[in-house]
Amino acid sequence: MKRRQGQSQVLSLDEIKRLIQFQKNSRHSTRNICLINLSAFTGMRVGEVSKLKLNDVVDENWNIKDQVVLKKEYTKTKKNRVVYLVHKEVRKSLENYISERKRVETSKETRNVMKKPLFVSQKNGSFSPRTLQRLYKNMCRSVGLDEMTSSHSFRRTFITNLISSGIDMKTVSTLAGHSSIQTTVDTYAVSNPNKMVNVCKNISFQ
Repeated sequence: MKRRQGQSQVLSLDEIKRLIQFQKNSRHSTRNICLINLSAFTGMRVGEVSKLKLNDVVDENWNIKDQVVLKKEYTKTKKNRVVYLVHKEVRKSLENYISERKRVETSKETRNVMKKPLFVSQKNGSFSPRTLQRLYKNMCRSVGLDEMTSSHSFRRTFITNLISSGIDMKTVSTLAGHSSIQTTVDTYAVSNPNKMVNVCKNISFQ
């Protein structure tokens, strides 16, 4: 797929695999791999991810939910929306990360643990959108990805792949949390030259 100048690049599956493979040897491997998969396979904005609390994703028994209701104070559009935690890579990485968090938090006997941030920094605090953006950027740089790759690349990859797979624009727009279908069309529905060639090649008249 052609990558547009001035916008965050769309990641290939191989690039996502490279990112994950590199992070397997990092100090915060389970957290970082979970961040990669959550962004690439749900399309959440970095600001939304940074605001997630443990109780958004797990119940009181630490069981992972099938869906997250992003509160309006989390979202860019200031409207509640649903994010589905059902992709196998999302589930697997969440299970690994939540298992680790449960072990740490249980050992500390933390009060009100479920109100703590889902993703914690090296200093055991919350990420701001800016510091989380920087983490994504550093992860991308660590495997030599292009300068145009950023935290938004994961969201762009999710949305672009939905469109390329032929998913209807209403569904894409809803999953992306856009305020209107027009936003999805104007921002992400980029013409694919290969697809246009195939359409012209296979035209048949009745």
